[in-house]
Amino acid sequence: DTEEAIRQELKKFEDFSAFKLVDDEGQYAIKTRWVFTEHEDESKGYKLKSRLCMRGDTEENIDHIRADSPTTHKDSLKLALSIAANEGFDITSADIKSAFLQGKTLDREVYVIPPAEANQKGKLWLLQKGAYGLLDGSRLFYLQ
Repeated sequence: DTEEAIRQELKKFEDFSAFKLVDDEGQYAIKTRWVFTEHEDESKGYKLKSRLCMRGDTEENIDHIRADSPTTHKDSLKLALSIAANEGFDITSADIKSAFLQGKTLDREVYVIPPAEANQKGKLWLLQKGAYGLLDGSRLFYLQ
């Protein structure tokens, strides 16, 4: 159900104190966009998940935002998995829920127009944490 998926995502933003609600006084603010995906669920067959993404590409002064963060090259991952399989190691993976919302506190002001579903007309979100879609979202998570 779309409404439930949206409600859960908005709750994550509140639970992780990802923003402060401020009055809209004409500050430059970026928009958001909903991204929906279906994930397999043992009981229902599938579950709809939503992610609220910031339009970080529309931020001002993006040339000065440091966005690098370490990643693993696919060849390195293949090698590590091959060695682990060869040695008989158990391989597991983990997913960190709402990872970017748990990242380092933002060191700049990013104002966001809240999605209509948040029912916060006349208000803006002043982001406190990195979020999906920000150029430095993955870096802020890594630094935490």
